[in-house]
Amino acid sequence: MGAGASAKFKETSDDDIKVALAELSAEDKAKVLAQLTAPTVDGTGFSQSKENAGNIKSNKARLHEIEGAVMGNKQKLYAERAYIEENRGLILTNYTAAFLGNRQMANQNTEDIFRNRKAIVKHYKTDGDAVKINFAESRLNEARIDYLEHRAGMNAKVAAVNEKMVKINQLLIEVNDTTMENNKDIVDFNTKHVEINTKMLSGELVFKNSDGSAASPEKNMERIERNLQRMAEICEVAVANAEKHQELLTAAKANREKVQENSKAIYERREQIEKNHESIAANASKISTWMKGE
Repeated sequence: MGAGASAKFKETSDDDIKVALAELSAEDKAKVLAQLTAPTVDGTGFSQSKENAGNIKSNKARLHEIEGAVMGNKQKLYAERAYIEENRGLILTNYTAAFLGNRQMANQNTEDIFRNRKAIVKHYKTDGDAVKINFAESRLNEARIDYLEHRAGMNAKVAAVNEKMVKINQLLIEVNDTTMENNKDIVDFNTKHVEINTKMLSGELVFKNSDGSAASPEKNMERIERNLQRMAEICEVAVANAEKHQELLTAAKANREKVQENSKAIYERREQIEKNHESIAANASKISTWMKGE
């Protein structure tokens, strides 16, 4: 290669090309140098390569900015997901405390209240008086009606909650389906690019385009323009992701406040349930003493 051609190559090459060339054999280096330094038929190859190099450098700087935005969104979105998952864990804790704790305790109080009621009415002294007997029996029926009316109403409420839980489970199934589909996209993407790496390692794509054509200033320019268009599209997605993240994070924080308020209310209600239990137990003790005739 002549001194003029060598100078021209030095003028048009950049650091990336030097790194790539360093990994090639001497024979391949010679082929690449010959291709880069050879003028095109109309003599525009050199100027096109120089313009391409400038555009690539500009795109590289812009790509660094875009990468920061995309990776920043990734960090924010996973932090947001952690916040949402934490909320779900707290919600389930509240559910356990409210349903398996407070609900069962309160229901047992209801059972004990009406057990006391029956004991009280059954031990009225009627002295064989028909009016008093009927009063006692009707009071027992009334107590049973009060209990069953309450239980029927609570059953309806349990059914309504069950319906909501069915819908929640349906949404969770949809979330799992979406997650599985997203995982498939990742696996397909990885498979595609593993194949590209394999072809590059085998030499199949060394300075060749995806369609198998050889590298050229014109093909490079097409790729540079295509890269520029794709970068613009990525920017739009990144901006939309950032806006959606802020919207969802605000909603998640509002949910956290509500969850914490519910937790406080649950344990305040538990204190009331426990006080009711103390009163019920005291009544039961009085009934027991009364039944003994003391």
